[in-house]
Amino acid sequence: MLPLGGQRVASIGGRTHGRILLGSLRKVCSAHATEKAAVAGTGLTGKDVIVRYYEAYNSGDLDTIASLLAPEVSYHDMTYEEPLIGRDKVVKFLKKVRRLMPGDLKFVIEDVTSGDRRAVGITWHAESGKGVVLPFSRGCSFYTLNPQGQITTARDVVEGVIKPGDTTLKVLNVVTPLIRRLGPAADLSSLSKLPLASAAVWAFYAGYSAYIMLGSAAPGVPVYATPPEVLTEVFYESLNFFYVNIGLSALGLSPVPSVPCPPVSEAVFNFVNAWSLMALPYMLADGRSRKLGGAKGVIAWWTGIMFLTNVFYIPYLAQRAAPEPPATPGALPPPPPANSPVPWWAPAFGATSLTVGLLSIGWALAARPEYGGLAERLSYFLETFNSNRAFYAFIVDSGLYCIWQAVLMQDAPARYRFVPFFGMAAHLITGGRVKTEDEEGP
Repeated sequence: MLPLGGQRVASIGGRTHGRILLGSLRKVCSAHATEKAAVAGTGLTGKDVIVRYYEAYNSGDLDTIASLLAPEVSYHDMTYEEPLIGRDKVVKFLKKVRRLMPGDLKFVIEDVTSGDRRAVGITWHAESGKGVVLPFSRGCSFYTLNPQGQITTARDVVEGVIKPGDTTLKVLNVVTPLIRRLGPAADLSSLSKLPLASAAVWAFYAGYSAYIMLGSAAPGVPVYATPPEVLTEVFYESLNFFYVNIGLSALGLSPVPSVPCPPVSEAVFNFVNAWSLMALPYMLADGRSRKLGGAKGVIAWWTGIMFLTNVFYIPYLAQRAAPEPPATPGALPPPPPANSPVPWWAPAFGATSLTVGLLSIGWALAARPEYGGLAERLSYFLETFNSNRAFYAFIVDSGLYCIWQAVLMQDAPARYRFVPFFGMAAHLITGGRVKTEDEEGP
């Protein structure tokens, strides 16, 4: 127990200590306030930057958004597999989002952290222009900023349409022991090393081969039992490739005999080959195809496609879908090289195929009058489709070519990419131009 004098000394000492402590706190607070202002470099806190970012998005001010993003920003919408790296890619993505979403959609901030340490968390939801909260529109986002107040990382977590509930916990309970046993090998990033897409295409090829070439479920007989008359007809149609020999024969200039075949069959044969012809410019321009032996390897694959369509086309697509070779053993595969412009001669291929395609349609409808009118030709088409495996395969190939066209023309505007045959021809004739940002779709 202290005497009164001691109590006074203690009191004075306490007040002195309190003043020192208070002064220190003021200095800390002042420094902290300075740090808050320094976050943005313009007197803005991290919270201010993020609020301004959302206000700019809602008003369509993409220039302000660009100024708030660091040049090396990493943005990851968790509904996508990979993040976007770089300011230009993020702004381009946000332009696409604004184009695809309703024009009156607004993001409404529900809560936001202070962001004192250049890290900001925010919860939000989306509303229509009339203040109606959109379903499945809630989410949260996390941001980090550099000392200049620009966003360096952003991660969006959006409410899922499917609500698995306890199912997720049960799945985790089942897979956790497996993940624990696999260790680092269980990292999902390791999946990018596996040729999953390529394996899926190879599996499709196995099914295609079993059904079209080897099985008995499709019309006609399997390839190994093809009747001689069918082989002979295909041979004669090959001699009349693109109707050149037919035209020369009409002029008396044919170097080889031009044997007439049913015009519908001739038309289908040449139409599919004209479609195959147009694949070459895109295959040469395709970045993913460069690992197949460069231009010589691509031309070799295309030559096989011209002769046997999907017997070579599907394996080519499977090889194309394989991951790029890693720079070092065990490393993750790099992204595929960017696509090049189509070759300068591409318009000639487009014009040639378009001419052959239109001629084939007219040929099927009216050429060789001795084969009857439209009713007889339709009857021939249906009967041959249901009895001739080679003819049936050409029709199936035409349907698959619609898909392969969209795969190869991934840089083309949708009005060309998704219009079978004629869209591809028109795109090549116009020089194979790449879609602009305003034309980009999902």
